Amino acid sequence: MEEKSIPFEKTIPGVYEKYLGPYLYEPYSVYVTSIIKGNPKQILEIGVGSGRLTNHISKKIGDDAKLTAIDINPNMLEIAKNKVTSANVEFHVADAQYLPFPDNNFDCVVCQFGFMFLPDKQKGFNEAWRVLKPGGQFIFVTWDKAENNRTLQISQQTILQYLKTEIPAYFGKAYSAMNNPDELHSYTKIAGFKNIDIKKLTLIGHCPTAMDAAIGFVEGNSIIKEILKEGPELLQTIKNTIVTRIHEQVGQDPIKSELNAWLGEALK
Repeated sequence: MEEKSIPFEKTIPGVYEKYLGPYLYEPYSVYVTSIIKGNPKQILEIGVGSGRLTNHISKKIGDDAKLTAIDINPNMLEIAKNKVTSANVEFHVADAQYLPFPDNNFDCVVCQFGFMFLPDKQKGFNEAWRVLKPGGQFIFVTWDKAENNRTLQISQQTILQYLKTEIPAYFGKAYSAMNNPDELHSYTKIAGFKNIDIKKLTLIGHCPTAMDAAIGFVEGNSIIKEILKEGPELLQTIKNTIVTRIHEQVGQDPIKSELNAWLGEALK
């Protein structure tokens, strides 16, 4: 499937954003924005994705401040540009492991659910420290284990139960890569940060229906390509099973569920 030729909301990341953005990412975007301290004039957001956190930060900081928003995926940045219309935001395609900015350049550096995907995670933390001004604030968020995010775990287990092909290495990576607080503290300390605080952040996600969650977790994931190889009937079976299990184990529509992630704060 050539994703550039169809509307974003029909693509894999588009489906994920439409169905899971408000459910999984909006609560964390609101929270992270609320803990940005003082009145920073130069802010860097790493791994902006579709721009959900970007939009909140741009509205908080004021017209006299500047938010530099980067992502390695140019297609995602285009979506963020369409969502975020504030004049105080500047977008760049950039790799978090090799930030194209000078030392001591930003008052605040934020990365929400981005570091989990870096091949060299320590480089990401090192670069965040390098571009931050002395005394500047560093904030990052990573997902907790799948079993601590119930609807996600139900979806993953259901896919694993039904899919007969070998499961790709990327499947579930976001929820298995960075959920050890000792390791998160180590990355942060080795980079040079001080006043480090790593804590579990539990918020509540709201989703209109269990089917919305199922569509997001299945059709908004590259795993759908593997499922469709076995036939469209398997796709519907998996989604229907996820819906049934969410209703049995989490609750009826609208879905209200606990979300768990790790929040890191530190100073340079």
